[in-house]
Amino acid sequence: MRKNSLTIALIFASCLLMSCQQATSKAVQSQMTVEVAKPLASIQEKTILTQSGGKVDFKGVSFSYNPQIFGAVKMEEVAEQILENKDDKPDYVEPQHHLFTFDSSTEYSEMYLAVYPVEDFPRMYAVNKESAEYMKQEINNLKKVLKDKNFRVEDRIPYLRFYDASNSFYAKVKHFSFQSGEGILFLTHYGIGIEIVSNHNLTYVFEGLTTDKKHYVLAEISVSVDFLPKEQTDEFEGYKIPWDKLSNKAEMKKLDNVKQKIGKRLENLPQNKFDPNLKYFEEIISSLKIEK
Repeated sequence: MRKNSLTIALIFASCLLMSCQQATSKAVQSQMTVEVAKPLASIQEKTILTQSGGKVDFKGVSFSYNPQIFGAVKMEEVAEQILENKDDKPDYVEPQHHLFTFDSSTEYSEMYLAVYPVEDFPRMYAVNKESAEYMKQEINNLKKVLKDKNFRVEDRIPYLRFYDASNSFYAKVKHFSFQSGEGILFLTHYGIGIEIVSNHNLTYVFEGLTTDKKHYVLAEISVSVDFLPKEQTDEFEGYKIPWDKLSNKAEMKKLDNVKQKIGKRLENLPQNKFDPNLKYFEEIISSLKIEK
C-alpha cells in the first residue's frame, strides 16, 4: 500500500500547477454586468457576473472585500473537468465549482477564491483507481493538517488541486477560521524547475473545509516584497546557481539552503511589508460564508 501511495504521490509531485484563472486588469466597475457563455461539460449554462460593491453573494457563497485593493470580482460557475484517460496529465481536472476572480489579477499577479464539493474530487479521477484513492487520502490528510498545522505528507501540505510546480518552502503557517468552517493559511513559492525564490509565484494560500466537511475552499493571492527579485532568477545576494555542478548533491543542498533562508526572512516579515498587505486577504477569508 505504501509503495502504491508513494508512486501516486510522485506522479502528482512531478506535475504539481496552480491552474488559477487569470483576469485582465480594469478599473473598478460601478455596476453589475451579466454575460452568458456557451455551455460547458455538465453545466447547461455558464453565468459570469462582475460585481464591485465590496460585498459578494453568489449561489450560497458570500464574503466582503476591499474594492480599493481588489477592484471588481468576477463570479462564475465552472464545469467539472474529468480525467478522460488514466495516463493523461491532470491539467485542469477538478469538480464543478464556484470561482471568484479579482480584478487585481494580472498575467503574473492573481487572486482567486474557489468553493468545491469535497466528495467530487475522487470522482474526477474515476478512470484511474489509484489516483482516485490518492485523492481520498489527500482529503483525509487535509483534515489532519487542519488539526495539526505541522502535519506534512512527505514535507508537503496537502492540496487537492493539481499543480505543476513544487513548494520551495512554507512560511507564516497558521490555522484560520472563516464563517462556515476552519482552514490553514501559508505563504509559499511555487518553483518551476531550478531557480532561486523571487516575487514571481510568491503566493499566500488559504485551504479550508466547511464545518460539515462537504465543501473545500481554496484561495490564493500573488504577493511581492521589496527584497526579492521581480522575476525568476538564478542569482541573489551574491549566490549564483552553479549550472555546471548541479549533479553535485552538496551544490543542490546549498541552493536549498538559500531558499530556506529566504523563507525564514519572509516568516519574520510583518504583514504590511507585503504587497498587497496580507491582512486584506485574511479579511476576505474571515468573512466567507457558505450556505449550500
